[in-house]
Amino acid sequence: MGLKEYNQKRNFALTNEPQGKIKKSNTKKFVIQYHVARAKHYDFRLEHNGVLISFAVPKGLSMNPKDKRLAVMVEDHPIDYINFEGIIPKGNYGAGTVEIYDKGEYETSGNLKNNLKYGSAKIILNGKKYKGEWSLIHLKDNNWLLIKNEDEYSISKTIKRKTKLPFKTCSVQLATLTNKIPKGKEWIYEIKYDGYRIVSYVENKKVKLLSRNNKDYTQKFKSIADSLEEIEQESFIIDGEVVVFDDKGRSDFGLLQHSLKSNDNPFCYVVFDILCLNGEDLRNYPLLERKNKLERLLYNSKYNLIYSKHVNKGNESFKFAKEHNLEGIIAKNINSKYEGKRTDDWLKIKCFYRQEFIIIGYTTSSKNKLISALLLGFYDKNELKYIGKVGTGLSDSLRKELYQKFQKITKKTSPLQTKIKEKDVVWLTPKLIAEIQYVELTKDKMLRTPSFIGLREDKNIKEVTLENYNE
Repeated sequence: MGLKEYNQKRNFALTNEPQGKIKKSNTKKFVIQYHVARAKHYDFRLEHNGVLISFAVPKGLSMNPKDKRLAVMVEDHPIDYINFEGIIPKGNYGAGTVEIYDKGEYETSGNLKNNLKYGSAKIILNGKKYKGEWSLIHLKDNNWLLIKNEDEYSISKTIKRKTKLPFKTCSVQLATLTNKIPKGKEWIYEIKYDGYRIVSYVENKKVKLLSRNNKDYTQKFKSIADSLEEIEQESFIIDGEVVVFDDKGRSDFGLLQHSLKSNDNPFCYVVFDILCLNGEDLRNYPLLERKNKLERLLYNSKYNLIYSKHVNKGNESFKFAKEHNLEGIIAKNINSKYEGKRTDDWLKIKCFYRQEFIIIGYTTSSKNKLISALLLGFYDKNELKYIGKVGTGLSDSLRKELYQKFQKITKKTSPLQTKIKEKDVVWLTPKLIAEIQYVELTKDKMLRTPSFIGLREDKNIKEVTLENYNE
């Protein structure tokens, strides 16, 4: 097909995708890219005669010979696309995020182009996740079937035995806030996602999704539960973040809140750890070994289950997060155990100040008669302390929604042990948690220029303490 169509579809002044140039090569490489665009899918590309012969595979490649996966042939891509990852800006063809899911080398008998011309080709992949032989069979027009052939790497959906989970609930591993990026070969770095922390318990096709305060979210995130049910293992426990991505491929807490209210279902589950697999407790395994098992677990999963990839360069990772307006990064020690508590083996480095606070009251004004500002607090040991108020980020509809919630928890006296200067306060029983972004803390530890992001239902108020940076 050449690269003419590829180049015509793209404005290279607006996208950082590689320009279409034919490069002669004697190698046979392949790449599978996870593409979060208008429709999420996997791109399967095979190097041949200076270009990448390319297919869009909606459900991705399967290791099960019984699965017949649709593969739609698209325009050839340039060889340099084999290393492309990043964000294709809005307004461009294929806008969204592109991540390399797997790559390696492939073999085929005869000439690949000629085999495809006659309607079928057998391809042997040697990647990190995908190994063995597949068949490409032509259906009609640009539509093909991609089928795994029976070999030593193929898997069956038959469950031969039942394996129970060694535990039914657990405390989650938490990261310590710092402003210094740790260095050394023992550290890896992941993107910090902005969503609901969820631990998933899967036992013989029965799925339960629990938040960090053990609230059941199985029905609210049913699409995630359905995808977990299809994973071909008897039992496992995994830890991750349920998110909603915006049109630039960034996790957006506001969109997540909106989707929960509207019963919309664009949820994705970014998974970063595995605690148990087929009855074996993995929490004492080194992190890197756990992540390797996790990656293999998810290699053939649905598009809404995403393995949290890591890199070895902390400064570059943080720079990327800042440039793309992400919340920050997580640094993890590769030898760390999953201890179920906050430790220095996991560190979070934020691009801006942001955390949850408890709503302890609200004020009104002549302009905003329902709610003018929310009064915020946090726990210092067992004492609830005041940290300031927030009015920015409260739309008229949100003020009405919050007002309705507040009427059920109003109280006559302040929940604080010390008096504050605010007047005409309507005090609330400390039950609701708000996610707040702010510029900094003043010298007397008050929020400077705070903005309301959303309510959190996945955390316990006793967990809301003031995060401190390690200098």
